[in-house]
Amino acid sequence: MNTLNNDELSLIKELNSNQIINSTLDITDNSVLFINHESKEKLEKYISEALDKNLQTIVTSENCSISNEKIIKVKNYEEKYNEVLIKLCPGYQGKNFYGITGTNGKTTTGFYLNQLINDPSLFVGTTEEDIFKKVTNEEHLTTPKLFNILKLLGLNENKDINNVIIEVSSHALEQERLKGLKFKISGFTNLSQDHFDYHKNIENYFNSKLKLFSNNVSEKLVYIDSDWGNKINSLSKIPSFSIGRSKKNNLYIKKINIDKEKYDLTFEIEGKSFEITVPLSGPESHLNYLLALSMAYFSEISNLENILEASTSLMNPIGRFEIIKYKKNNDVIIDFAHTPESITQVINFVKNKYRKVIVIFGAGGNRDKEKRILMGKSVNLADQIIITNDNPRNENEEDIAKEILKGIKLNKETKVILDRKEAIIEGINNLDKDSVLLILGKGHEKIQEFESSSIKFSDQDVVNKYIKENS
Repeated sequence: MNTLNNDELSLIKELNSNQIINSTLDITDNSVLFINHESKEKLEKYISEALDKNLQTIVTSENCSISNEKIIKVKNYEEKYNEVLIKLCPGYQGKNFYGITGTNGKTTTGFYLNQLINDPSLFVGTTEEDIFKKVTNEEHLTTPKLFNILKLLGLNENKDINNVIIEVSSHALEQERLKGLKFKISGFTNLSQDHFDYHKNIENYFNSKLKLFSNNVSEKLVYIDSDWGNKINSLSKIPSFSIGRSKKNNLYIKKINIDKEKYDLTFEIEGKSFEITVPLSGPESHLNYLLALSMAYFSEISNLENILEASTSLMNPIGRFEIIKYKKNNDVIIDFAHTPESITQVINFVKNKYRKVIVIFGAGGNRDKEKRILMGKSVNLADQIIITNDNPRNENEEDIAKEILKGIKLNKETKVILDRKEAIIEGINNLDKDSVLLILGKGHEKIQEFESSSIKFSDQDVVNKYIKENS
């Protein structure tokens, strides 16, 4: 068995960061792969895959029993791995990290926060998969592992970035993808049913989210006043700040007037009252905005004057209540809403702003099957419903639609059009006299996943092309 001696340690310190990798997908001839896993079986599977390719060295733990001249086994692997992280991005511990978790609104809140911070900043979240193509061939996750985040921050083009906003998923917290990272401040949006295929129940799901708000992970907590938010606060021991409509909240919403594409807001923070018009719209958008504002403010990195100035030019992320105009007084709105609660919220939000509400949506295959009937119930507020494919993966498309239909009232005007492009065109053609078409579930996504393949597909592209050809 090869062990790491002082000469080899010195050699590793001299490695070029481009050589250091953490995935078999990134192997090149001169790669040095740092890899470990608590499962010996999985670890040795990954190492065997790596040895089948041409690379320079594999550094792993003594959990590996494979012997090979390219394998170096380390007693204190975690310690050496942490040294590698520092090499990838020297001084990363001195940067300001912001974490955001919750079922709905993580992406939107993070996207807002990134715009509100005046200093150079980076948002790492669901919509930002393209930025990681520079550092890894791994599939983009809502929350990438710390190795990839630091490799990205270590690029010369990102050397001036001091603020990093990370959308933190329950999966990432459970799998400790960000282990060792300390957040300056973290925010909690809300909690509702999602990912039960992984977490099994709401208690496990909640406890995964709670991990973000422990002393060794985050310095401060900002949360939206709700049952789950208050439970997070009661169980967390770190300094906390709340947002809500009661005077007891640290940020107290005094008055709000919501229009189709903006809202006028009056709020009080630390005894001072402020009025602002924000050019945003969408269900709970004002709460996501105030959570982002509070995280910027209570982190003590930005002053409120600068935050409010930045607020007047805020934009929504792609696929989050994205409005596309169509003829007179008709709108097409593309939104990522894919949970029963978020679907209900977006329909309720537009219900009194348009004469007719048409909804197109589906459910993902191989995910959270018990959620589908609830998704069906959530669209009963709409005037017309079109069930279509989301990402069916390797499930039968008709079976998914049938499970959704169980929740939809028999008297509702409902169609099943599994071809998503055809469904969208049908929905657009049904728009008339101050109507809105909600296309839900995929938002920013650029592909659609089927059993044996993935195809390029964008709700936005379909809508814009059809409108251009038929205007």
